[in-house]
Amino acid sequence: MKRALIFVLLSLFALSSLFAVQTIKLVAWAVGPDDPSINRKVNLEKAAEMLNTVLEAAGADIRVEVEAYFDSTDWSSYKQRALIAFQTKDQQLDIITSGHDDLGMWAKAGYVRPIDEYIQKYWDLGFNDIFPALWESTKFGGKIYAVPQDTEARPLWVRKDKLKEMGYTEEEIADMMNKFATGEYTLYDLVKLGQEAQNAGVVKWGLWHRPKMGVDYFQLFKSFEVPIYDPEAGKLVFDQEGAKKVFQFIYDLTNTYKVTPKNLIGTEWNNVHKSFAGPEGEVLALMGGTWNRAEWINMFGYSDEEIDNMLTFTLTPSAYKGVPGNTLSHPVVYMVTSKSKYPELAALLLLFASDPYLNAKHAVESGHLAIRNEELSVPLYAADAFSKKAAAMLLPQASFVPNNDRFNEYNRIIFDAMTGLESGKMTPDFAVKFAAQRLKQQLKDDVIIK
Repeated sequence: MKRALIFVLLSLFALSSLFAVQTIKLVAWAVGPDDPSINRKVNLEKAAEMLNTVLEAAGADIRVEVEAYFDSTDWSSYKQRALIAFQTKDQQLDIITSGHDDLGMWAKAGYVRPIDEYIQKYWDLGFNDIFPALWESTKFGGKIYAVPQDTEARPLWVRKDKLKEMGYTEEEIADMMNKFATGEYTLYDLVKLGQEAQNAGVVKWGLWHRPKMGVDYFQLFKSFEVPIYDPEAGKLVFDQEGAKKVFQFIYDLTNTYKVTPKNLIGTEWNNVHKSFAGPEGEVLALMGGTWNRAEWINMFGYSDEEIDNMLTFTLTPSAYKGVPGNTLSHPVVYMVTSKSKYPELAALLLLFASDPYLNAKHAVESGHLAIRNEELSVPLYAADAFSKKAAAMLLPQASFVPNNDRFNEYNRIIFDAMTGLESGKMTPDFAVKFAAQRLKQQLKDDVIIK
């Protein structure tokens, strides 16, 4: 690869030796918000070092300096700052890191640019090794707007130690997790298990989910086989009959089954982590993410052995017996902004940031999964038992939320309905009417109401 790249760079950047070497600064923003994902920033800095080595070998008269920032606050605050940066004329921003679901809205607004020409130009130098499914998550309107940075999946985490306190053996627990994954056990069996744990006094709560707006709860739509997007029409979908089933389940979690607290939405993340993964463990199951494992090791000082003895995981179960469970994958991607004066140089930097060794280190240290074939054979990744097990169980059943420019608005309305349902302020019937009306008013012809 290096020899071929030098040849390409010679044709692009090699100028007369009469010119002094010019240093071009690229400004890049990265986000965790979890601290272990710091390599989203570090990999850009290391990529600049690698690119500069090749530029020097090619005799090019330019070098790259990366000014990278890492945000560990929260997604909402980060995205708000990104919008301000996009709209501030004199603020330099060349590369922005975010979830793939932001791509549609930012592309439609003209904040980020398509990079197909650069992906094609450098395809054989490394971009071709990235999993094809991940490239699909970088597209909007048939064009590529990003380079995959990482991917993950959202397992259902379960406190294995609490199940053992209830009398289940290691073998019985493994069999139980498999049955949730294959569809022999359903969402309703999960609720019964949570109630059983509460009645046994080993936990206070049976099932928790994320306390903030995100995408995890769309796994429940998948569990009930309710579509949220029509790819042929290119429009979001709100299926009222199907949504009623999902909303009934969400309502029942807090108001009927009482396995989830009514005030879970709005709880601080640290309290969620402590309640589920802390040494005491007050919650039996959590709809979380693969990256949580690295967070909990850092937060609570667990060893790999300790956390593996304490936790197990499976897919989010289907609502219907015989149907396999599901998970969502939410790739984080690097995008090149429309205001960048050096889009090709930024794309080249992203080629180096996708190095299999850099990405393997990020994946193992932050609880994410491989994005390319070569990464799978990197010794650090290949030796990581959790990464292998998570990829084997979760990725075959993974799907993405749509790259639609109105998805964030759609998501907000669904989350508002979910908040009303769990608090008991909305009934399922009212929540369906509320969501349908708000979606029609706000998204107009960009949503199909069934």
